[in-house]
Order: sequence, then C-alpha cells, then structure tokens
Amino acid sequence: MDMFENLPLFQQPQPTKLELQWEDCKRQNPWLLPKLAEMAIELKKCGFQNYSINGLFEALRWETRYSMNDIGLKVNNNHRAFAARELMKRFPELQDFFRTREQKPRPNNWGQLH
Repeated sequence: MDMFENLPLFQQPQPTKLELQWEDCKRQNPWLLPKLAEMAIELKKCGFQNYSINGLFEALRWETRYSMNDIGLKVNNNHRAFAARELMKRFPELQDFFRTREQKPRPNNWGQLH
C-alpha cells in the first residue's frame, strides 16, 4: 500500500484552518446554528425567497448584545459562508435560501479560499 499512499485517491482531504475554526465555533456556541435557522425560517414564512447570512449574523449580534455582557455575538465573519452552507444542508426548507459562491480550492489546499 505504501506505493499508493501519495495518490490522490488514497489521500483524505485535510480540513483547512477556517474549517477547523468553524468547527470550534460551533462547539463553543451550540445554539448558533439552531438560532440562525429559526431566524431564516421565520423570514421565509414572511415571504422572503432568499436572504443574506450577513444580515442574520448582524441581527443576532444586536439581539445578544446584553446577554453576552459586551457587544454581542463574537463570531469571525469568515464563518458566515460555512454557516450558510451548513444551514442549507441541514434544513431542507432553507435549500437555496442563501446565495453562495462556488468554492474554488487552491492547489494542495482544498476548500480554503484565501
């Protein structure tokens, strides 16, 4: 098997730094995705065909400014695209609700955009 281990077929893609940070963010804030989903589903019920994940993050920051004893939710803006994709994947009613760009991987760094 050693002679095949460097072939792409046998290599497992390694998570990028941003992906690891996003997973850590979800562990630290287990309520984040359910709350974003709740907000997005409510907007959809109000007639929105699509909406901005950026808008939801900012609204959530505003809503949490007192309960978090500071300026509200502290989540890296780089996580927004991950949140949008995960929400659309987890919640079928949110399929295509957020507009996302195609991720274009760099050579030897699959998945990270910068």
